[in-house]
Amino acid sequence: MTRIGIIGGGKGATLHAAAIIHTRGADLVGVGGRPGSAGELASVADCPDLSLDDLCTAADALIVAVPPPDVGGVMTAIDDRIAGGAIVKAVLVEAPFDELPEIRVPVALGANLLHAPVVRQGLREIGKMSDPHHLQMRIRQPKPDWGAHGTSAFGGPLHDPGLRLAPVLLSAAAETAVHVDVVDTKHGVHAVIELESGRKCGLDVAWVAGSAAIEIEAADDGGVILMTLDPLPRLEINGRSIPANELHPLEALGFVPQIDRLAKTAAGASVWPDAAIGSSIVGLFPPR
Repeated sequence: MTRIGIIGGGKGATLHAAAIIHTRGADLVGVGGRPGSAGELASVADCPDLSLDDLCTAADALIVAVPPPDVGGVMTAIDDRIAGGAIVKAVLVEAPFDELPEIRVPVALGANLLHAPVVRQGLREIGKMSDPHHLQMRIRQPKPDWGAHGTSAFGGPLHDPGLRLAPVLLSAAAETAVHVDVVDTKHGVHAVIELESGRKCGLDVAWVAGSAAIEIEAADDGGVILMTLDPLPRLEINGRSIPANELHPLEALGFVPQIDRLAKTAAGASVWPDAAIGSSIVGLFPPR
């Protein structure tokens, strides 16, 4: 049984708590390290509201789900406790973040959709394409209403949901991004991402009223692949819907497999995806 603690108490932390509860072989030992909302989440999840010291003492792995400006300080505090003998063996950190200091244990990037079964299938199919000439991610969602995410001070739609979902697009590209140009659109931004080979892909993101719409489209001379990611991942190849297994939403969206991967990392498996990916993505995009 892998003991997992959560630092944070907002929407992301709430989803992680539910995923841990639904993951076989994982135990939610507590949430905390933050005033206010963490205590509310602890009550809902029926687990202790613990201090950072107590979380580091009780948990094999930690999930950091705090506002971007706070991530660096929290990670440094965790590393200090590990240096002092805390048992933490792995950390998962939610993106985006302003800075990510190196620490003594593996750090995974919070990117649940990369663990979603349908998304993994779609990425494999895109990987089989012969010289794709089109790769685009389109994101439309209501302005976030948690914390500072929906404010201009936070960075606008490019940062949430843009930078949070960009790892899925770059996984589809299967290349290192080397440069990004960003232009403003009527409701958001459009980013042209240049890849190492010279190919380009696009990230089109905006805050809009109504339901969220998130999709990735790839095309080569042989056809088109479309992945729709909200509310649950769906895959179409050349206009044909690919059947998917009926799964609990937390599993279909990759939250449960992500917890399972974190538990394996704490047990000594390689970290994936490495949080350094998140740092490199943040570094590519110009400040807004």
